Amino acid sequence: MNTDYQTISKHNILAKLRPYFDNGQMFLRDDGKVDRNTRLTANGPWIHQKLAPNRNCLLYHTYYNTFGFVHSVCQECWKVVVRPKTLVQLKQLMDIQRMMDLPSKCGMEKRETVHGLYGGYFYNDSLEQGLQCYKAVRMNVDSMISPDVVVLLKKGCTEFEIDGKSPSDQWEISEDQKKMERLLADLVVDDTVKMPQPEHVKEDVWQSCVHWAYSNGDSTYAEFTGGKPLFPPYKTYHEVCDGEEKKEGQEDCAERPKQLVAVGQ
Repeated sequence: MNTDYQTISKHNILAKLRPYFDNGQMFLRDDGKVDRNTRLTANGPWIHQKLAPNRNCLLYHTYYNTFGFVHSVCQECWKVVVRPKTLVQLKQLMDIQRMMDLPSKCGMEKRETVHGLYGGYFYNDSLEQGLQCYKAVRMNVDSMISPDVVVLLKKGCTEFEIDGKSPSDQWEISEDQKKMERLLADLVVDDTVKMPQPEHVKEDVWQSCVHWAYSNGDSTYAEFTGGKPLFPPYKTYHEVCDGEEKKEGQEDCAERPKQLVAVGQ
């Protein structure tokens, strides 16, 4: 056992991961390995067509937040991003992802750092693969949705760039990062089983997408409700002031003021 404080401080991964032990996200197994309490998300925003088998995104985000580096696997992750504008276009993108059968997902964009209500992602393991995927996705979006829908190719996760540390074309893998990744690979269990997203979970997410569309003013939600509103309309009483026929029980409306006045004047 090493007893030098400075040496221990440099590689004491347990101390750095302690907040995750404290909140129950991680635990120490009997064999000394660090494992995670992973569960299938029941209220997530994404419908997964196919999971990428070689990615452990939540773990790599934990490393970024804890140690400050973008994992080497993330630096070889190239995403084709699609930005549907409506719920109908989101459904069309879902059909494209099902047809292409590539590692991909689509759903609601609830992150404050992303502009738009909906998003879709296709995952690739190299720039060359990403460019080929971009060409295919762009062609399918043009023909099955609209040429006006944004399609782009980016590197890694948005969260790794928005903090202003560096754009993705300046990411590097230092010798210290390589050493830390080797230590983490030896200590932290990284064998998450990639199970297909169950159909009933997909349906639950889609229902949430319909509510998301409704609450954000996307009227195309009605394409999936038989043209009916999600909720009954509330009764209104202003119509008599707008020159519409007075309804039974409504008061007469006084002459509309010709200038701005405070309520009650």
